[in-house]
Amino acid sequence: MGGFSPALLFLMQALLLIAGPFLLWRLGGGRHVAPMVVIQILFGVALGPSLLGRLVPELWGVLFAPAALAPLSGLALMAVIFFAFLTGLHLDPDEFRGRGGAFAAVALSSMLVPTLLGGALGWWLAGAFPEMTGPHATPGLFAAGFGICVGVTALPVLGAILREMDLLGERVGRLALGYAAVNDALLWLLITAVLAWTTADGGDAGGNPWAVARVGLLGFAYVGVTALVVRPLLDRLLERVAPDGRMGDTAVVVTCAALLASAAVTELIGLHYILGAFVAGTAMPRRYAAAILDRLEHFSTLILLPFFFTLTGLKVNLTLDDPAQWTVFALASLATLGGKMAGTTLPARLTGESWPDALRLGTLMPCKGLMEVIVLTVLLEAGVLSGPCFSAMVLMAVAVTALTQPMTWLAGWRRPVPAVAAGGHHDSM
Repeated sequence: MGGFSPALLFLMQALLLIAGPFLLWRLGGGRHVAPMVVIQILFGVALGPSLLGRLVPELWGVLFAPAALAPLSGLALMAVIFFAFLTGLHLDPDEFRGRGGAFAAVALSSMLVPTLLGGALGWWLAGAFPEMTGPHATPGLFAAGFGICVGVTALPVLGAILREMDLLGERVGRLALGYAAVNDALLWLLITAVLAWTTADGGDAGGNPWAVARVGLLGFAYVGVTALVVRPLLDRLLERVAPDGRMGDTAVVVTCAALLASAAVTELIGLHYILGAFVAGTAMPRRYAAAILDRLEHFSTLILLPFFFTLTGLKVNLTLDDPAQWTVFALASLATLGGKMAGTTLPARLTGESWPDALRLGTLMPCKGLMEVIVLTVLLEAGVLSGPCFSAMVLMAVAVTALTQPMTWLAGWRRPVPAVAAGGHHDSM
């Protein structure tokens, strides 16, 4: 093992990471159980210290030693940047227009109720299990980050679930996607505030409210400049290099350059590069969105994302005899399921939906997917969450995402048609 060249070691890692989860999902029957994102996350966790590191420590040490991971880190960073960009592309602001007050009320409630419930739980956990808080977290900062983790709904993975269940064309499916889109937009506003708070703290528990305000204002100013100045410029530039709407080589380079520049600006401001990538996605002219997705999405989700999942899995270290980890996992799962279902089902019923439709909407909203893992990774790197808390919350994300389809079937949906379940290319999200 020790005689592997760096190139051979990387190629073996890449083959394992790209082909392994897909084969399990497609040929191993995983697609009948859960979206591909669940299989990918579990595959990454299985390759980490929690399973492979304990079963075959010698092999694990060769394949995933710190020196062997260096080439993967750059690919993992690119994977997250492209995923955030693609998520921004999936968000169409026109979807929010003309929906009315009932739609807005349910969409806001479906995010705010679980977030507030998670925040209260996080405040209690900070006192009951202080080892769950990160090195830079005050109780309030930990509670805010924990609340966001509980409140997340993943728009792309929900779309994949609805596709597999043949529900994209139905009214309740479209409503659920609209709620998830609002959830994603609110998520980025909330994570911006938490990152501004963390950056301003600079590791000091005291913090500086003026520094928080400065970082936050710079972030919102950048979003405003992007919407008012950059988006029209991109529109004109893409019109010149891709007048027929097709994404040729020049248009792809322009798109990727805008994406990387936006990510660099937000990182420079003191926010996370992921926020800049997401903003770049929302800034792209809508008429080019489908063409950009066609050029970039399959490669990003099927080839690049497995590297991110592996590095995430290597950070997950589940200790079977640690009651604190399992307490966090259980309470966070209950808060997510209860908060999402109550925050969606009850307002939907009050705004005129039937009980069956309101309940079905509630069962669709807890799914987390990759978006949750990205938020957890950001909060871990920012020192808001500790390693054990991160591990417990990744497990929670997998569990509630895997439960989304069964809960929806129990709520009355028909099972997916096998041909539909086998189709589609966006299940990685």
